[in-house]
Amino acid sequence: MTTAVRSMLDSYPADLGALDRDALAACIEACVSCSQTCTACADACLAEDTVAELTKCIRTDLDCADVCAATAAVLSRRTGYDAIVTRAVLQACAAICKACADECDGHAEMHRNVPRRGRRRFRSRYRVLHIP
Repeated sequence: MTTAVRSMLDSYPADLGALDRDALAACIEACVSCSQTCTACADACLAEDTVAELTKCIRTDLDCADVCAATAAVLSRRTGYDAIVTRAVLQACAAICKACADECDGHAEMHRNVPRRGRRRFRSRYRVLHIP
């Protein structure tokens, strides 16, 4: 199934070289999904009676949401591609995704309905992207 992200990559007018478009599209989509999931998780934490105990979780969720959104934007821009910057952004995103997943796992019983798949899916997609 072709996604909107993949369609945009396919319509890019310049050569993307040996870059795996499916892997890139999947990574961008995982970043967007993770950003949304973390935003929803932070919002759910704010609605809890014990919100003061969830300060670190909320902060980590919001940081992860912002970094994932920024990573999706960086990966979506192909003109003037800079492998060093892209690699650094991806590494930062993987690090915050791990920190966020670890923090949220400590509160899993409280928010069983908030999926944590997004953060883990980003990490798995990141591993298949071979950034030169």
